[in-house]
Amino acid sequence: MSRYLLIALMLAALVLSACSGSSKRVMPADELSDSQDGASVSTVWSSNAGRGIHSVGDALDPVIEGDRVWVADSRGELTAWGLESGDRVWRKRLGKPVSGGPALADDLLVVGTREGEVIALDRNTEAERWRTRLSSEIVSVPAISDDAVVVLSGDGRLAALSRDSGSRRWTYDRSMPPLTLRGTSNPKLLGATVLAGLPNGRLAAVNLADGREAWQVDVGVASGSSDLDRMRDVDGDPVIVGSQVYVVGYQGQAMALDLQQGRVEWARDLSSYSGLDVDAERVYVSEDNGRVWALDRRSGAAVWRQDDLEGIRGTAPIVVGDMLVLGDDRGRLTVLDAGDGGILARVRIDRRNGISRNPVVVDDDIVVLTDGGRLQRLRLSRISED
Repeated sequence: MSRYLLIALMLAALVLSACSGSSKRVMPADELSDSQDGASVSTVWSSNAGRGIHSVGDALDPVIEGDRVWVADSRGELTAWGLESGDRVWRKRLGKPVSGGPALADDLLVVGTREGEVIALDRNTEAERWRTRLSSEIVSVPAISDDAVVVLSGDGRLAALSRDSGSRRWTYDRSMPPLTLRGTSNPKLLGATVLAGLPNGRLAAVNLADGREAWQVDVGVASGSSDLDRMRDVDGDPVIVGSQVYVVGYQGQAMALDLQQGRVEWARDLSSYSGLDVDAERVYVSEDNGRVWALDRRSGAAVWRQDDLEGIRGTAPIVVGDMLVLGDDRGRLTVLDAGDGGILARVRIDRRNGISRNPVVVDDDIVVLTDGGRLQRLRLSRISED
């Protein structure tokens, strides 16, 4: 069997396990009526930013820098849009099937392709600076430091390339399980350290200078008799807050770790392929069955659980002030009260395509890129009960 597990097979297994493990009748998410009773979701602007993703797992995330939103699509069209107006202000047709990016730093723009290439452009002149072929498709957003570009490929190899020339500096390679989800978490840079969630279900901290491992932690322990039962993966991005890092894995755990030593401060059994977000008091997690949890940041204890979204494939719940917002595979956005998990609004913003990439927060607004390439800036606001 291919080392990439088909999404349909995974979802079927999740549905069967959910049906057998609970007798509680949960309303299917499609039966929830769209509403804006507790919060309003209004469109600031909406633009067609290309073809969107090729398949679930592509890491084509919108990037906000200054007064622009930068986007890549699966055909290799790279565009920038005015953050205030939604007008296109820059375009480059790369002619390659892009699957990860874009990443920006100064005048550099970097993307990864399904063919395993990492391509760096000068975004002022649009000229190609370099391209480097790696061992597998690139399904993460590259991370750029002062002198390096770090990417995680689909076969679980973490590689650092020279920012100037694209020459390979080091590769961090660990054993891979027989089955993994398509996609990877995006590597994070923190000073001289690279933090990466791996398809083998581990979170690793690696020295940026030489690729040596500082520490690694299993985000859950594999169990069961079949490869499917034993599959572990970390697809959601780790979130760094101060001296702590928060992470969650598929068929694994949600964890808080000490960033310096990788010491586990608390862990709670939860399975997620979407990831989490954090505010001053809580950690918010989208479970793989669609339920959303709020956990205490200090202890991992459950604060609330929202069950009404069970059955959807959702993004991570992203913190926007005192609210949370997540997209789903039905093309809807759901806005939750961060205090108690209540649904404040549920709005379909794309009737043909889902939303698999996390919304991006800008001020009190969010920027959302749907899987079909619709780019929107949306304004969230509470509706007064008076």
